[in-house]
Amino acid sequence: MADNQTSLFDADTADRGMTGELVLRAQPNRPLTKAQRTFNRLVGKIETLRKKLAGDTRRLDAALAYDAQHLHPRRVRLTALRKDLLRALGPFLDDPRLPRKRERKALEGLIADHLDALVQAEGSLADSDLRALFERVHRISFDRAEREGFEAVRSMMEEAFGEFGLDVDLSDIEPNASEETLAAKAAEMADRLQRQFEEEAGARSDRPQSKRQSAKELRLKQAEEMRKKSLTTIYRQLAKALHPDLEPDPERRERKVALMQELTTAYHDNDLHSLLRLELAWLQREEGDIERLTDEKLAVYNQVLKEQADELQWELDELPYHPRYQPIMVETGPLGIPMQTDGPTEAWRLDRMIVSLEAGLARLRTDEALAEVRGAIQAFRAVSQGRS
Repeated sequence: MADNQTSLFDADTADRGMTGELVLRAQPNRPLTKAQRTFNRLVGKIETLRKKLAGDTRRLDAALAYDAQHLHPRRVRLTALRKDLLRALGPFLDDPRLPRKRERKALEGLIADHLDALVQAEGSLADSDLRALFERVHRISFDRAEREGFEAVRSMMEEAFGEFGLDVDLSDIEPNASEETLAAKAAEMADRLQRQFEEEAGARSDRPQSKRQSAKELRLKQAEEMRKKSLTTIYRQLAKALHPDLEPDPERRERKVALMQELTTAYHDNDLHSLLRLELAWLQREEGDIERLTDEKLAVYNQVLKEQADELQWELDELPYHPRYQPIMVETGPLGIPMQTDGPTEAWRLDRMIVSLEAGLARLRTDEALAEVRGAIQAFRAVSQGRS
Protein backbone atom coordinates (compact mmCIF):
# COMPACT_ATOMS: atom_id res chain seq x y z
CA MET A 1 0.00 0.00 0.00
CA ALA A 2 1.36 3.42 -0.95
CA ASP A 3 2.34 5.76 1.86
CA ASN A 4 -0.14 8.44 0.80
CA GLN A 5 -3.09 6.06 0.46
CA THR A 6 -6.10 6.87 2.63
CA SER A 7 -6.40 4.50 5.56
CA LEU A 8 -9.20 3.89 7.97
CA PHE A 9 -6.68 4.28 10.71
CA ASP A 10 -5.17 7.61 9.62
CA ALA A 11 -5.69 10.42 12.12
CA ASP A 12 -7.35 12.51 9.42
CA THR A 13 -9.89 9.80 8.72
CA ALA A 14 -10.60 9.35 12.41
CA ASP A 15 -11.14 13.07 12.84
CA ARG A 16 -13.53 13.17 9.90
CA GLY A 17 -15.47 10.19 11.20
CA MET A 18 -17.96 9.23 8.50
CA THR A 19 -18.22 12.58 6.76
CA GLY A 20 -15.69 11.79 4.04
CA GLU A 21 -16.72 11.27 0.43
CA LEU A 22 -18.57 8.03 -0.29
CA VAL A 23 -18.52 7.50 -4.04
CA LEU A 24 -17.65 4.79 -6.53
CA ARG A 25 -15.27 6.01 -9.22
CA ALA A 26 -14.86 4.67 -12.73
CA GLN A 27 -11.60 2.93 -13.61
CA PRO A 28 -9.66 3.46 -16.87
CA ASN A 29 -11.57 1.85 -19.75
CA ARG A 30 -14.17 0.63 -17.29
CA PRO A 31 -17.15 2.99 -16.88
CA LEU A 32 -19.51 2.70 -13.95
CA THR A 33 -22.41 0.31 -14.29
CA LYS A 34 -26.02 1.45 -13.95
CA ALA A 35 -26.15 0.04 -10.42
CA GLN A 36 -22.97 1.92 -9.48
CA ARG A 37 -24.33 5.18 -10.90
CA THR A 38 -27.57 4.66 -8.96
CA PHE A 39 -25.53 3.99 -5.84
CA ASN A 40 -23.62 7.28 -6.25
CA ARG A 41 -26.83 9.20 -6.92
CA LEU A 42 -28.58 7.83 -3.83
CA VAL A 43 -25.55 8.40 -1.63
CA GLY A 44 -25.36 12.00 -2.83
CA LYS A 45 -29.08 12.46 -2.19
CA ILE A 46 -28.77 11.12 1.36
CA GLU A 47 -25.81 13.39 2.12
CA THR A 48 -27.71 16.40 0.73
CA LEU A 49 -30.82 15.56 2.77
CA ARG A 50 -28.78 15.06 5.95
CA LYS A 51 -27.10 18.43 5.51
CA LYS A 52 -30.45 20.06 4.78
CA LEU A 53 -32.06 18.43 7.82
CA ALA A 54 -29.18 19.46 10.08
CA GLY A 55 -29.24 23.02 8.71
CA ASP A 56 -33.01 23.39 9.06
CA THR A 57 -32.88 21.99 12.60
CA ARG A 58 -30.17 24.48 13.57
CA ARG A 59 -32.17 27.33 12.03
CA LEU A 60 -35.38 26.34 13.81
CA ASP A 61 -33.56 25.84 17.12
CA ALA A 62 -32.05 29.32 16.79
CA ALA A 63 -35.50 30.76 16.05
CA LEU A 64 -36.89 28.92 19.07
CA ALA A 65 -34.18 30.38 21.29
CA TYR A 66 -34.92 33.88 19.92
CA ASP A 67 -38.62 33.33 20.61
CA ALA A 68 -37.96 32.32 24.22
CA GLN A 69 -35.63 35.25 24.86
CA HIS A 70 -37.34 38.04 22.95
CA LEU A 71 -40.89 37.16 21.88
CA HIS A 72 -42.28 35.23 24.84
CA PRO A 73 -41.79 38.13 27.30
CA ARG A 74 -43.51 40.46 24.85
CA ARG A 75 -46.48 38.10 24.48
CA VAL A 76 -46.79 37.82 28.26
CA ARG A 77 -46.82 41.61 28.51
CA LEU A 78 -49.37 41.87 25.70
CA THR A 79 -51.67 39.35 27.40
CA ALA A 80 -51.56 41.26 30.68
CA LEU A 81 -52.37 44.53 28.88
CA ARG A 82 -55.23 42.88 27.02
CA LYS A 83 -56.78 41.75 30.31
CA ASP A 84 -56.48 45.26 31.73
CA LEU A 85 -58.05 46.67 28.57
CA LEU A 86 -60.99 44.27 28.73
CA ARG A 87 -61.63 45.19 32.34
CA ALA A 88 -61.53 48.86 31.40
CA LEU A 89 -63.87 48.45 28.40
CA GLY A 90 -66.44 46.18 30.10
CA PRO A 91 -68.22 48.89 32.13
CA PHE A 92 -68.88 50.93 28.96
CA LEU A 93 -71.33 48.25 27.78
CA ASP A 94 -73.79 49.75 30.31
CA ASP A 95 -72.68 53.37 30.00
CA PRO A 96 -75.69 55.62 29.25
CA ARG A 97 -73.40 57.92 27.29
CA LEU A 98 -73.36 55.25 24.56
CA PRO A 99 -77.10 55.03 23.85
CA ARG A 100 -76.84 53.98 20.21
CA LYS A 101 -77.40 50.30 19.53
CA ARG A 102 -74.81 50.28 16.74
CA GLU A 103 -72.15 51.66 19.06
CA ARG A 104 -72.85 49.06 21.74
CA LYS A 105 -72.88 46.25 19.18
CA ALA A 106 -69.53 47.42 17.82
CA LEU A 107 -68.14 47.63 21.36
CA GLU A 108 -69.30 44.06 21.99
CA GLY A 109 -67.51 42.98 18.81
CA LEU A 110 -64.33 44.77 19.89
CA ILE A 111 -64.43 43.11 23.32
CA ALA A 112 -65.20 39.73 21.73
CA ASP A 113 -62.14 40.03 19.48
CA HIS A 114 -59.87 40.78 22.43
CA LEU A 115 -61.37 37.90 24.43
CA ASP A 116 -60.86 35.48 21.54
CA ALA A 117 -57.25 36.63 21.17
CA LEU A 118 -56.78 36.09 24.90
CA VAL A 119 -58.18 32.55 24.71
CA GLN A 120 -55.91 31.79 21.77
CA ALA A 121 -52.88 33.08 23.66
CA GLU A 122 -53.58 31.25 26.94
CA GLY A 123 -55.55 28.27 25.68
CA SER A 124 -58.43 29.01 28.04
CA LEU A 125 -60.04 31.74 30.13
CA ALA A 126 -59.35 31.37 33.83
CA ASP A 127 -60.51 34.69 35.33
CA SER A 128 -64.14 34.64 36.46
CA ASP A 129 -64.78 38.31 35.60
CA LEU A 130 -63.51 37.78 32.05
CA ARG A 131 -65.62 34.63 31.72
CA ALA A 132 -68.67 36.72 32.67
CA LEU A 133 -67.68 39.29 30.06
CA PHE A 134 -67.29 36.48 27.50
CA GLU A 135 -70.83 35.26 28.21
CA ARG A 136 -72.13 38.84 27.96
CA VAL A 137 -70.76 39.49 24.47
CA HIS A 138 -70.98 35.96 23.01
CA ARG A 139 -74.38 35.08 24.52
CA ILE A 140 -72.99 31.72 25.63
CA SER A 141 -70.99 30.58 28.64
CA PHE A 142 -67.30 30.00 28.11
CA ASP A 143 -67.55 26.38 29.30
CA ARG A 144 -70.30 25.63 26.79
CA ALA A 145 -68.48 27.40 23.96
CA GLU A 146 -65.32 25.49 24.77
CA ARG A 147 -67.17 22.17 24.83
CA GLU A 148 -69.01 22.84 21.56
CA GLY A 149 -65.75 23.78 19.87
CA PHE A 150 -64.06 20.66 21.18
CA GLU A 151 -66.96 18.44 20.09
CA ALA A 152 -66.83 19.93 16.59
CA VAL A 153 -63.12 19.12 16.31
CA ARG A 154 -63.69 15.65 17.74
CA SER A 155 -66.45 14.99 15.22
CA MET A 156 -64.19 16.09 12.36
CA MET A 157 -61.48 13.70 13.56
CA GLU A 158 -63.93 10.79 13.75
CA GLU A 159 -65.13 11.55 10.21
CA ALA A 160 -61.54 11.72 8.98
CA PHE A 161 -60.80 8.28 10.45
CA GLY A 162 -64.06 7.01 9.00
CA GLU A 163 -62.86 7.90 5.52
CA PHE A 164 -60.06 5.38 6.06
CA GLY A 165 -62.58 2.74 7.10
CA LEU A 166 -61.81 3.02 10.80
CA ASP A 167 -64.68 3.44 13.26
CA VAL A 168 -63.13 5.52 16.05
CA ASP A 169 -65.03 6.61 19.15
CA LEU A 170 -63.46 9.66 20.79
CA SER A 171 -66.37 10.40 23.11
CA ASP A 172 -64.29 9.53 26.18
CA ILE A 173 -61.81 12.33 25.43
CA GLU A 174 -62.63 15.50 27.36
CA PRO A 175 -61.40 19.07 26.63
CA ASN A 176 -59.23 19.03 29.77
CA ALA A 177 -57.87 15.51 29.21
CA SER A 178 -54.40 14.88 30.59
CA GLU A 179 -51.40 14.16 28.38
CA GLU A 180 -51.40 10.56 29.69
CA THR A 181 -55.03 10.09 28.58
CA LEU A 182 -54.34 11.53 25.14
CA ALA A 183 -51.21 9.39 24.76
CA ALA A 184 -53.14 6.26 25.74
CA LYS A 185 -55.87 7.06 23.20
CA ALA A 186 -53.29 7.70 20.50
CA ALA A 187 -51.64 4.35 21.27
CA GLU A 188 -55.01 2.61 21.10
CA MET A 189 -55.78 4.18 17.71
CA ALA A 190 -52.33 3.29 16.38
CA ASP A 191 -52.84 -0.31 17.53
CA ARG A 192 -56.21 -0.49 15.79
CA LEU A 193 -54.76 0.93 12.59
CA GLN A 194 -51.95 -1.63 12.71
CA ARG A 195 -54.39 -4.50 13.28
CA GLN A 196 -56.56 -3.32 10.41
CA PHE A 197 -53.54 -3.06 8.14
CA GLU A 198 -52.45 -6.59 9.09
CA GLU A 199 -55.96 -7.97 8.53
CA GLU A 200 -56.14 -6.36 5.08
CA ALA A 201 -52.68 -7.65 4.25
CA GLY A 202 -53.71 -11.12 5.41
CA ALA A 203 -56.86 -10.99 3.28
CA ARG A 204 -54.78 -10.06 0.26
CA SER A 205 -52.31 -12.86 0.94
CA ASP A 206 -55.15 -15.43 1.03
CA ARG A 207 -56.09 -14.61 -2.54
CA PRO A 208 -54.63 -16.81 -5.29
CA GLN A 209 -51.45 -15.24 -6.64
CA SER A 210 -50.33 -15.13 -10.22
CA LYS A 211 -46.91 -16.45 -11.18
CA ARG A 212 -45.72 -12.85 -11.60
CA GLN A 213 -46.89 -11.89 -8.09
CA SER A 214 -45.27 -14.99 -6.59
CA ALA A 215 -42.00 -14.28 -8.38
CA LYS A 216 -42.06 -10.66 -7.24
CA GLU A 217 -42.64 -11.62 -3.61
CA LEU A 218 -39.84 -14.16 -3.82
CA ARG A 219 -37.45 -11.52 -5.18
CA LEU A 220 -38.45 -9.09 -2.43
CA LYS A 221 -37.96 -11.76 0.23
CA GLN A 222 -34.56 -12.69 -1.17
CA ALA A 223 -33.55 -9.02 -1.35
CA GLU A 224 -34.57 -8.47 2.28
CA GLU A 225 -32.63 -11.53 3.39
CA MET A 226 -29.60 -10.37 1.44
CA ARG A 227 -29.92 -6.87 2.92
CA LYS A 228 -29.87 -8.23 6.47
CA LYS A 229 -27.04 -10.57 5.59
CA SER A 230 -25.10 -7.72 3.96
CA LEU A 231 -25.48 -5.47 6.99
CA THR A 232 -24.26 -8.24 9.27
CA THR A 233 -21.43 -9.18 6.92
CA ILE A 234 -20.20 -5.58 6.64
CA TYR A 235 -20.36 -5.19 10.41
CA ARG A 236 -18.48 -8.39 11.19
CA GLN A 237 -15.88 -7.76 8.50
CA LEU A 238 -15.16 -4.23 9.67
CA ALA A 239 -15.40 -5.12 13.36
CA LYS A 240 -12.62 -7.63 12.82
CA ALA A 241 -10.46 -5.02 11.06
CA LEU A 242 -11.23 -2.23 13.51
CA HIS A 243 -11.27 -4.07 16.83
CA PRO A 244 -8.84 -2.21 19.11
CA ASP A 245 -7.97 -4.99 21.57
CA LEU A 246 -5.04 -6.38 19.55
CA GLU A 247 -3.69 -2.97 18.50
CA PRO A 248 -0.36 -2.32 20.27
CA ASP A 249 0.01 1.33 19.24
CA PRO A 250 -1.84 3.61 21.77
CA GLU A 251 -2.77 6.30 19.22
CA ARG A 252 -4.04 3.82 16.65
CA ARG A 253 -5.93 1.98 19.39
CA GLU A 254 -7.69 5.20 20.42
CA ARG A 255 -8.67 5.92 16.81
CA LYS A 256 -9.91 2.36 16.38
CA VAL A 257 -12.06 2.70 19.52
CA ALA A 258 -13.74 5.81 18.05
CA LEU A 259 -14.32 4.14 14.67
CA MET A 260 -15.61 0.98 16.35
CA GLN A 261 -18.15 3.07 18.25
CA GLU A 262 -19.33 4.64 14.98
CA LEU A 263 -19.53 1.21 13.38
CA THR A 264 -21.57 -0.27 16.23
CA THR A 265 -23.95 2.70 16.30
CA ALA A 266 -24.51 2.50 12.54
CA TYR A 267 -25.17 -1.26 12.74
CA HIS A 268 -27.66 -0.96 15.60
CA ASP A 269 -29.45 1.86 13.74
CA ASN A 270 -29.55 -0.17 10.48
CA ASP A 271 -27.76 2.82 8.95
CA LEU A 272 -26.46 1.31 5.72
CA HIS A 273 -25.21 4.67 4.47
CA SER A 274 -22.77 5.02 7.36
CA LEU A 275 -21.75 1.36 7.23
CA LEU A 276 -20.98 1.75 3.55
CA ARG A 277 -18.75 4.72 4.27
CA LEU A 278 -16.61 2.53 6.47
CA GLU A 279 -16.73 -0.43 4.11
CA LEU A 280 -15.73 1.67 1.10
CA ALA A 281 -12.85 3.20 3.03
CA TRP A 282 -11.80 -0.32 4.02
CA LEU A 283 -12.03 -1.55 0.42
CA GLN A 284 -9.96 1.40 -0.78
CA ARG A 285 -7.40 0.55 1.88
CA GLU A 286 -7.34 -3.01 0.53
CA GLU A 287 -5.96 -1.86 -2.85
CA GLY A 288 -9.06 0.08 -3.85
CA ASP A 289 -11.00 -3.08 -4.70
CA ILE A 290 -14.50 -1.78 -5.46
CA GLU A 291 -15.09 -4.82 -7.67
CA ARG A 292 -16.13 -6.62 -4.50
CA LEU A 293 -19.29 -4.50 -4.59
CA THR A 294 -21.09 -6.59 -7.22
CA ASP A 295 -24.17 -5.34 -9.07
CA GLU A 296 -26.26 -7.90 -7.17
CA LYS A 297 -24.96 -6.56 -3.88
CA LEU A 298 -25.38 -2.96 -5.05
CA ALA A 299 -29.00 -3.65 -6.04
CA VAL A 300 -29.75 -4.54 -2.42
CA TYR A 301 -27.77 -1.57 -1.13
CA ASN A 302 -29.56 0.76 -3.53
CA GLN A 303 -32.96 -0.40 -2.30
CA VAL A 304 -31.99 0.25 1.32
CA LEU A 305 -30.40 3.59 0.43
CA LYS A 306 -33.60 4.60 -1.37
CA GLU A 307 -35.58 3.75 1.77
CA GLN A 308 -33.17 5.83 3.86
CA ALA A 309 -33.49 8.74 1.44
CA ASP A 310 -37.30 8.51 1.59
CA GLU A 311 -37.21 8.45 5.40
CA LEU A 312 -34.93 11.49 5.50
CA GLN A 313 -37.20 13.35 3.08
CA TRP A 314 -40.20 12.52 5.24
CA GLU A 315 -38.35 13.69 8.36
CA LEU A 316 -37.39 16.91 6.58
CA ASP A 317 -40.97 17.53 5.42
CA GLU A 318 -42.37 16.85 8.91
CA LEU A 319 -39.83 18.97 10.77
CA PRO A 320 -41.93 22.20 10.74
CA TYR A 321 -44.89 20.26 12.17
CA HIS A 322 -42.98 19.03 15.23
CA PRO A 323 -44.68 20.20 18.46
CA ARG A 324 -41.34 21.55 19.64
CA TYR A 325 -41.48 24.28 16.99
CA GLN A 326 -45.15 25.18 17.41
CA PRO A 327 -44.38 28.54 19.11
CA ILE A 328 -42.47 29.81 16.07
CA MET A 329 -44.87 28.56 13.38
CA VAL A 330 -47.90 30.23 11.86
CA GLU A 331 -50.34 28.55 9.50
CA THR A 332 -50.60 30.20 6.09
CA GLY A 333 -52.79 29.68 3.06
CA PRO A 334 -55.95 27.58 2.71
CA LEU A 335 -54.04 24.37 3.51
CA GLY A 336 -52.64 25.68 6.79
CA ILE A 337 -49.02 25.14 5.79
CA PRO A 338 -46.74 26.08 8.71
CA MET A 339 -44.29 28.89 8.06
CA GLN A 340 -41.59 30.08 10.42
CA THR A 341 -42.22 33.50 11.91
CA ASP A 342 -39.65 36.22 11.32
CA GLY A 343 -38.39 36.84 14.86
CA PRO A 344 -37.30 40.50 14.58
CA THR A 345 -40.38 41.40 12.52
CA GLU A 346 -42.65 39.72 15.05
CA ALA A 347 -40.86 41.53 17.90
CA TRP A 348 -41.46 44.84 16.10
CA ARG A 349 -45.15 43.97 15.60
CA LEU A 350 -45.61 43.02 19.26
CA ASP A 351 -43.86 46.21 20.38
CA ARG A 352 -46.27 48.30 18.31
CA MET A 353 -49.27 46.50 19.82
CA ILE A 354 -47.89 46.93 23.34
CA VAL A 355 -47.31 50.65 22.81
CA SER A 356 -50.81 51.03 21.36
CA LEU A 357 -52.51 49.19 24.23
CA GLU A 358 -50.48 51.06 26.85
CA ALA A 359 -51.48 54.39 25.30
CA GLY A 360 -55.13 53.36 25.07
CA LEU A 361 -55.19 52.20 28.68
CA ALA A 362 -53.59 55.42 29.83
CA ARG A 363 -56.34 57.45 28.11
CA LEU A 364 -59.06 55.18 29.53
CA ARG A 365 -57.87 56.22 32.99
CA THR A 366 -58.36 59.93 32.26
CA ASP A 367 -61.25 62.26 31.46
CA GLU A 368 -60.77 61.29 27.79
CA ALA A 369 -61.99 57.73 28.42
CA LEU A 370 -65.30 58.11 26.55
CA ALA A 371 -63.58 59.69 23.55
CA GLU A 372 -61.05 56.85 23.55
CA VAL A 373 -63.84 54.25 23.55
CA ARG A 374 -65.66 55.98 20.70
CA GLY A 375 -62.42 56.18 18.73
CA ALA A 376 -61.82 52.46 19.29
CA ILE A 377 -65.39 51.72 18.18
CA GLN A 378 -64.92 53.69 14.96
CA ALA A 379 -61.63 51.93 14.24
CA PHE A 380 -63.22 48.53 14.88
CA ARG A 381 -66.14 49.27 12.57
CA ALA A 382 -63.76 50.39 9.84
CA VAL A 383 -61.76 47.18 10.14
CA SER A 384 -64.95 45.08 10.21
CA GLN A 385 -66.20 46.73 7.03
CA GLY A 386 -62.83 46.05 5.42
CA ARG A 387 -63.10 42.35 6.31
CA SER A 388 -66.50 42.08 4.69
